[in-house]
Amino acid sequence: MFGRITMPMATYKRKKRQGIHSKVVFGKSLHMPPAFAKVLERHNKDAWKVFRCYVHTVCDYAARSNTVKQNVLPLSKVAIQPNHHSPSLSENATRKSNVLKTLQASANQSTTLSPFVMTSGHSDKDLPMFDADILQAIRQGVHIEQTKIPTLIPPSELTDTRGKPVYLNAYVYDFFKHGSKTVIRKENGLDSGDVFDKLKDFKLVIAAISVALEELGPKSDNVVRAFRQLGNEYSKKFKLQYPSYRD
Repeated sequence: MFGRITMPMATYKRKKRQGIHSKVVFGKSLHMPPAFAKVLERHNKDAWKVFRCYVHTVCDYAARSNTVKQNVLPLSKVAIQPNHHSPSLSENATRKSNVLKTLQASANQSTTLSPFVMTSGHSDKDLPMFDADILQAIRQGVHIEQTKIPTLIPPSELTDTRGKPVYLNAYVYDFFKHGSKTVIRKENGLDSGDVFDKLKDFKLVIAAISVALEELGPKSDNVVRAFRQLGNEYSKKFKLQYPSYRD
């Protein structure tokens, strides 16, 4: 759940051929307990529902302010300018009133999706279809940090930007077992600076969880004791590798 780093399948296979002594990755065999998986699924759905409402609100405000024209093609970035020499709408309506009335009646009125996406027949209610890359579907001029959505993808469903499956790097598990930053760098594929930062971040996360649990429950509780022991042992291994580090 914390400090996630992925590793492409090809990278793992190459390292495995070279010879490794650590777990290195968690693959498709890593499954969450059913009860936890249901809670996570419900949390992800609620988080996405709130985020989509936020996107609709921001885009609706942008549409009302009309600060950015929606006439730029998404790939070529070519701006489509209106043809001022064409007959007016009223003249066209006089000539082909039935066709225009039909087109206007079937036109999608959208403030969230871009006109380019709407040419495929989509409307605002279809926003969930674009969850994978929502920024490419919404109107121009709206900037949203999709990476900040507090969702968690199960390890067995992790993929890269091309949709290919990736593994979950097991650097935390491996470090807890052997306590060597050198092995983490060589076998788990992390740079020296990343090794320190990632291990330190996880150490702080475990410490924070342990303190929070001790505030909520009795010190004799098994979960409280387990996190306390985990934090202490992990901290000892970390300090052995980084003796100059001070909390």
